Amino acid sequence: MLLTHRSGRWHPGQVRRWSRRRPLAAAVLVSGAGAEMMLLPFLGAPAAILRPGVADAAGLGVSLPLLLAGVVLLRFPQLHAIAGVAAVALAVLALITCNLGGLLAGSVLGMVGGSLAFAWTPPTTIPPMAGAATTPAPGLRTLPEQTPHETEAPRCPAS
Repeated sequence: MLLTHRSGRWHPGQVRRWSRRRPLAAAVLVSGAGAEMMLLPFLGAPAAILRPGVADAAGLGVSLPLLLAGVVLLRFPQLHAIAGVAAVALAVLALITCNLGGLLAGSVLGMVGGSLAFAWTPPTTIPPMAGAATTPAPGLRTLPEQTPHETEAPRCPAS
């Protein structure tokens, strides 16, 4: 309550509108892959697969950026292509560095989530907010609509 009072409740319409403008499934898969790769060494998996030392540092070096890529997908959806490619690259790199990529489950989640993030397209139209003005602000000009003859390519003279 710094300057204004804002209710902490979200209405279902607001949550739905927020989630449609973000690659939510991709972000959940990529974040889940990073968390799984990060937590696997601490869950007591077989010692033959997990080796302490350099492998732990390399595992954190891959799983933390993967977790960060999932957060970036939620916070900055316009960066979906960059975060998606980074997530796929990190998931492939995890096969070498993170105990077989988090026993393959983390790498598969990261690759699928990164692919979904790269393929995601933002919605073309965003429904107006309730009470939002539909007319342009004063002082802003709008472009005139083009007529069909202006959009056609010029024809070359017959030779």
